[in-house]
Amino acid sequence: MGAKKKKKSDEPGTELPAKGHPEALYVIDISGYIYRAYHALPPLSSSRGEPTHAVRGVTTMIMKLVNQRAPKHLAVAVDSAKGSFRRDIYGKYKANRPPPPADLASQIARVFEVCTALGIPLLGHDGMEADDVIASVVARCRKTERPAVIVSADKDLLQLVGGGVVMWDTMRETVFGVPETVAKFGVEPKLVRDLLALTGDKSDNVPGVPSVGPKTAAKFLNQYGDFDGVYAHLDEIKGKVKEKLRDHEEDARLSRELVSLRHDLELDWDEAALAFDGGDGHEIRRIFGELEFTRLLAQLDPAPTMESKVRVVRTEDDLLPVLAEVRKAGELAIETVIDGDDPLVHEVLGVGLSWVEGLSVYVPVARPPKGELSLPGLGGGDAKEGPKGLSVDALRALLGPLVRNSLFPKRSADLKREDLIWGRLGEPFRGGAFDVALASYLYDPSRRVHDIEVVARAELDAEVPVYTSLTKPKGGKKRPLGEVDDAAVAKVAGTRADYVLRLSHLLAPRMEHGDFKVLFEELELPLAHVLADMERLGVAIEPKVLEVMSVEAGKEIEALEKKAHELAGHEFNVGSPRALETILFDELKLPVIKRTKTARSTDASVLEQLAQEHDLPAVILDLRSMTKLKGTYLDALPVARHPETGRIHTRYNQAVAQTGRLSSSDPNLQNIPIRTEMGRRVRDAFVPRDGCWLLAADYSQIELRVLAHLSQDPELIDAYESAQDVHVRTATALFDVPIDEVTREQRGQAKTVNFAVIYGQTQWALAQNLRISKTEAKRYIDAFFERYAGVARFMDEIVEEARGTGYVMTLLGRRRALADIRSKNPALRHGAERIARNTPIQGTAADIIKVAMVRLHAALRKAQLASRMILTVHDELLLEVPDEEKARVEPVVREAMEGAMELSVPLVVDIGWGRTWNAAH
Repeated sequence: MGAKKKKKSDEPGTELPAKGHPEALYVIDISGYIYRAYHALPPLSSSRGEPTHAVRGVTTMIMKLVNQRAPKHLAVAVDSAKGSFRRDIYGKYKANRPPPPADLASQIARVFEVCTALGIPLLGHDGMEADDVIASVVARCRKTERPAVIVSADKDLLQLVGGGVVMWDTMRETVFGVPETVAKFGVEPKLVRDLLALTGDKSDNVPGVPSVGPKTAAKFLNQYGDFDGVYAHLDEIKGKVKEKLRDHEEDARLSRELVSLRHDLELDWDEAALAFDGGDGHEIRRIFGELEFTRLLAQLDPAPTMESKVRVVRTEDDLLPVLAEVRKAGELAIETVIDGDDPLVHEVLGVGLSWVEGLSVYVPVARPPKGELSLPGLGGGDAKEGPKGLSVDALRALLGPLVRNSLFPKRSADLKREDLIWGRLGEPFRGGAFDVALASYLYDPSRRVHDIEVVARAELDAEVPVYTSLTKPKGGKKRPLGEVDDAAVAKVAGTRADYVLRLSHLLAPRMEHGDFKVLFEELELPLAHVLADMERLGVAIEPKVLEVMSVEAGKEIEALEKKAHELAGHEFNVGSPRALETILFDELKLPVIKRTKTARSTDASVLEQLAQEHDLPAVILDLRSMTKLKGTYLDALPVARHPETGRIHTRYNQAVAQTGRLSSSDPNLQNIPIRTEMGRRVRDAFVPRDGCWLLAADYSQIELRVLAHLSQDPELIDAYESAQDVHVRTATALFDVPIDEVTREQRGQAKTVNFAVIYGQTQWALAQNLRISKTEAKRYIDAFFERYAGVARFMDEIVEEARGTGYVMTLLGRRRALADIRSKNPALRHGAERIARNTPIQGTAADIIKVAMVRLHAALRKAQLASRMILTVHDELLLEVPDEEKARVEPVVREAMEGAMELSVPLVVDIGWGRTWNAAH
């Protein structure tokens, strides 16, 4: 047997100089890293809209280098701002490169600022490229036998390695010396220049010799010694390669001149400046603060971890001096603790307060002894005696004046929650100056959740404790928070209050910039209190209506199950996807539309397609819809009533949807199906209290009106200014018929097309919705854009703008980042493009309804009316109106909603009245 071949991984490779080598000089090819970071990372901007992702990428690379290698000498090589002498030699040099993106120039300037702040000198020379600067640095190092590390991935620079010089590609963690260069090119570093001259370089538009690749060039260079040797022995070379070399000798010699690096530049060499000392800490903090590089700053110059010092305050005498300090500080972060997650049901256990970063107190509310867990150093009481604290009345008497003082700024992780809790205690929560979740949501809506522990981890790299660590301890029994000793609760609550303060100080300056200020201070913060009032009031339902419907639905479900069994030919578990899969594809031989990782899909989109070929899929769809309606609404709503009020108090989620839309949960009242007769009847169960009416106010085609404004399409604007039915106008384009001949069915199809455009639906999705061919769907979409050419132009422009900025905005400046807008993956990129087209429309519509809610809430109070908003569902508001206020309320509602935002077309609100929600429609 022959000798075992040595594995490549076992072969020794070139190594970097020892970490912290006293003489080694690291020189960074900064331009290459800027472009790599720009294209590799998703778009990112500061709260002011300044693009920052390339700066962040390069800065991260530099800091990684510093942390890993501890360089004693460091420099950055930069290209000349006046261009390259190579362009004078060859006018087409780098001529095929596209112009730099619009958002890159400012980032290059910022990278240079960062380098200067870090104390890294910028080495450059007029008319020269960074490669020439690096070559001259290397030549100088060689003269003094100083080790040099070229930090780059540029293959042109491999001609410099050897003799104490290496190239380090930090992104690929690869070090190039002589062996690695030979492995890559097949020639020694001294021949890399000649190889590049023969092969050319498309990226730089260096011509080279056609048909001569790296392997061919390496073969001849090794055989004949160098470039001149190849041409001296040209007669010995056979075939077409000889002809190419001969015919393109002039190009080859030009190319050699272009790829040759200058080694003789007189650089502004300052040995003291090359010595790396970490730079100017103050300047670094300033720049990183402007760029909002919180995490990077912590990595480079970490502030000492500031532990939250929590003190338990159990008596009025101890709390009074704390409140004096709070008033002196002029601000208060508050974290009220309840025994559960429902602020309208669960009792108050205590309050965490912080007014100075790093310091907080916890004020427990007196309760019977239940605790077992005690933490040292927090002043916990003896579990046998029971925890001591203030009575609810004392807490209200002492803290109440601060809570209701609208001029004293209060900060919270969730203002709506605090408003609801203190409202139950009889204190109006005023002066809510900061909400961590809302600030996080506006600044980065892509975060999945905006709870304080998530935001603290993202912004401060800090771990903030959660109450579940007490109620669900590892290895312990789950228990209510009220059974945990208040000293343990204090640590969590006090720390959370402290981090509310820290994060508000960090995030508040971001909310001061541009559109954030208006969105945060004039819309989202006031809206939190509006939503609190709506949740507190709730909406009444008539359980008997739902009970009757539930019986009907049960009978319908039985009938549908029986029908499904008949169509299948035998009984089966209609709720089992696996059983349905077998029947549809194995027994009925229907085509497989989509597969999951483990099975053939039977989801709704698949069943909708299969319903065109067999009746069973349609029956299953109806069955699923009826089962969901019964379980989610008919049976669930009666038991969701509040034990004291008898009303339903849904929760509004203000910081969830990236478009800015509100959602609701526990229960979700925004997804009641209204396309079916049974679904619409659910709204018959929603009733006003005695002596009141329900007023339903719904924006008419708000998203299409927003689209008209954004696109400035003359056809859309004319339709709305002349009060013409837009769906009918679209139908005339789709079906080529006069307005007075458009049928109800054609209008319905046109309506589907209108909204398909808004939501960026593909022709495939539209074909599914309308049950038409993809060809016909494409014709509809083309006809739409032909009629509304301004919309087509707007859609194209918004996508192009998003590619440059990395985000889209609503009219009020709400931003949504699009990480995949430049993705090379077509599916991801097309998805981002659909979001880019839709978000300005849907997001602006969401902003409008929010503005209307804030305006209407204030208007009702100003007019001293008892009428109140009790529900919001997408573009609709539902009010409960006393009989005697009916005539006065409607104009107030109309003015608040139709005047919420000034557009190029009028906002129109349809208003209806009824003794049930359904009747109001």
